[in-house]
Amino acid sequence: MATNLRLATFNCENLFNRPKVFEVAESKSQKILKDVAALEAELRKDPFDKAKIKSLLSKVKGFAKLNEVRGHITSNSVKGPQDFSGWIELIRGDNTDAAVQNTARVIAEVNADVICLMEIEGRIELQKFHDEVLFKQFLHPAGKAFYENILLIDGNDDRGIDVAVMSRLPVLSLRTHINEPPGHNGNIAATFSRDCLEVTIKLPNNKQLLVMVNHFKSKRPSPGDPNSNSRREKQARRVAELLDAHNLQTEFVVVAGDLNDTPDSQPLKPLLTKNGLFNVNAKLPVADRFTFRSPKEQIDYLLISDALKAKLTNMHVERQGIFAGNIPHFPTVTSRRTEASDHGAVVADFVI
Repeated sequence: MATNLRLATFNCENLFNRPKVFEVAESKSQKILKDVAALEAELRKDPFDKAKIKSLLSKVKGFAKLNEVRGHITSNSVKGPQDFSGWIELIRGDNTDAAVQNTARVIAEVNADVICLMEIEGRIELQKFHDEVLFKQFLHPAGKAFYENILLIDGNDDRGIDVAVMSRLPVLSLRTHINEPPGHNGNIAATFSRDCLEVTIKLPNNKQLLVMVNHFKSKRPSPGDPNSNSRREKQARRVAELLDAHNLQTEFVVVAGDLNDTPDSQPLKPLLTKNGLFNVNAKLPVADRFTFRSPKEQIDYLLISDALKAKLTNMHVERQGIFAGNIPHFPTVTSRRTEASDHGAVVADFVI
């Protein structure tokens, strides 16, 4: 029996949880941060003034907490810094930010069975976003299913932005490539700026889908920069090598993500010219293939194997989360500040 399958990829442009202190009025946040700084200073003094520490903890309650790793402030054996190891942590708030709400709105509109995400702060943050915003506010009221599998492996980006997958279908395995080349260190850059995360998904009728989620090196510091071009080309070449282990004529394989370059670019050539791989955006008129706001160009991709291409029925780019005068957007997207992302989501439908 044939089954409908929808796949998508979306760069969320940094899906994060903000500290609660930044969600209140500026005057209040400044006072709280001043008390946090005072608490930090007290924890460096010897001996501890425990009454003052307790008072400051009370003042920042709900916005900051003290993580006590070795020794507890209330213990009689803890006299000062030499007896204590710990730190102050700002408590993160709920996902009430307008941009985050619009990110959920895009994902709900796409309603994919499997969606690949870029620029995610962490798995716990993604799970919280799913549970408290995406499902509770958007999917459930519309009668749409939640995502049973929310998966992320911390990657190589020191800003903490990672690639992730949310799937309504069973996940059989994950494979990361964050440690390539083996033993890389400060002098040898890892191949992948974030990761090439391989996710094997179980389809109906005992079939499998391999999704390779990527977020290639950006063009920074400037377009044409030879170092960033070289890094992207190495990443494209490595993904193409990984595909050599698969029969693209018989296996369902997808390379998904923000590749940070255009279809005619030299850095992406090793991947985009690979036999047996199809860029689904090619189904659209050239002027309608763009996935990025400015300049209007395609840098986000669903590259599918020939086996999967034979099952492709439709595709589109969901751009309602982008704020631009000439791109239709959700009414709640009122500015660059509130847009879900400057990327559109690439969406493809199949009958497997």
